[in-house]
Amino acid sequence: MKTDANDSALRPAKPKTAIQRAWDNGRTAFKLMAKHRSSADPKSYAVWYEYVTRKNPELVAVLERLIAQGHGVSAADLRQLYESHIAENSDAEQKLEGISQAIQSEVAGAKSLVTDAISSTSDYVSTMDKAKTLIPNAASPDKIVEALDEFIQDTRANQEAAENIQVALESTHQEITQLSTRVGELRETLSRDALTSLVNQHKFEALLAESSAEAFANGYSLTVMVVCVKNLQDLSLTAGTDISEFILKSLSGFLSKAVANDGVCARLAGPELAVMLPQAAYSDASKIAKAVIDELDQFKIVKKPSDELVGYIRCAFGGASLRQGLGPKDLIRIAEDQANQAKIKQKSTVKFDLTNHQVA
Repeated sequence: MKTDANDSALRPAKPKTAIQRAWDNGRTAFKLMAKHRSSADPKSYAVWYEYVTRKNPELVAVLERLIAQGHGVSAADLRQLYESHIAENSDAEQKLEGISQAIQSEVAGAKSLVTDAISSTSDYVSTMDKAKTLIPNAASPDKIVEALDEFIQDTRANQEAAENIQVALESTHQEITQLSTRVGELRETLSRDALTSLVNQHKFEALLAESSAEAFANGYSLTVMVVCVKNLQDLSLTAGTDISEFILKSLSGFLSKAVANDGVCARLAGPELAVMLPQAAYSDASKIAKAVIDELDQFKIVKKPSDELVGYIRCAFGGASLRQGLGPKDLIRIAEDQANQAKIKQKSTVKFDLTNHQVA
C-alpha cells in the first residue's frame, strides 16, 4: 500500500520532548547573546536562557525595558539581573530555610529545658514536703540529723540540676541570638545590589514610601534624584572591552561620597542610580549633582599598563520633589524622565528643570 506524500503533512506534529525544548531554548539564548554582544560566560547564558523560557516575569520585564531603550545590555546589567532574579532567589531560600530549621531546633531544645526546670522544681517541692513529714516524726536527735542530711543531699542534687539547666538555657539563648543575627545580615544582603553595594530598587521604594509618609505628616520636603551614564557604550568601545561594571561601581562611590549621611543611594534596574534626600529641597539635589560632576571631571579612565586615556564618565541627572498625589514609583519615574531628557541633550553639566515641581 502506497502512502500519499501529503499524508505526512496532514499528520499533527509530535510534541517536543523536554530535552528538545531545552535545546531550542539554549540555541535561542546563544543567538540573543551574540546579537547583544554579551560575554560568553555562565551567568550571561543563565540570564538569557531564563529570558527565553519566560518563567521569570520580573527578569523578562527588566530585560525587555533595557532592550527597548536601545543602549545595549551591558555586563553590569546582566550581572544585576543574575544576582537579583536568579542567584539570590534560590540561595536566599536555601539559607533562610536552613536558619529557620536551626532556630526551630534550638527553640525545641529550649522548651525541653524548661520542662526539665519545671520537673526539677517539682522534685525540690517534693523534697521539702518529705522533710516536713520526717522531722516532726523523728524519734531522736539522730533521726532528725539523718532526715536533715537526706534533705540536704536532695537539695544539692536539685541545685546541680537547676545549674545545668541554666547553663544549657544560656547556651541556647546565645545560639538563637546568633541565628537571628544571621537572618538580619542575610536580609540586609538581599536588600543591596551585589555590584555597587547600594540598596536595590525594591528596598529603595520601601524606604521612599516610609520617608514620604513621614514628610507629609510633618511638612518636610523630600527629593528624589536619578543619575544615568550617558557614554557607557562609548567608553566600553574605546576601552575595547565591556567596562560597565567598573564605571557603575566608580560612579556609585562618587555618589555615595557626595550624598554622605544626607540621603540614601540606590541602584535601579540597568545603568541608573538613584538618591532619596529626606528633608531636602529640589535645589539641594542639584548641588549634589554638581559635586558628582566635579569629581567625574577629575576621574580619568585609562588603559593599563599604557595609561592611554579612555575617557571620562559623563552623567545626566533628573529629579522630582514630593507633592500630593505622587507615590514612590511616580517620583522615580519623573526623575528618570528628566534624566533621560538630559541624556539626549548630551550636556556635560545638567541643571535641574524646576518647572511644575514644588516642595511638600
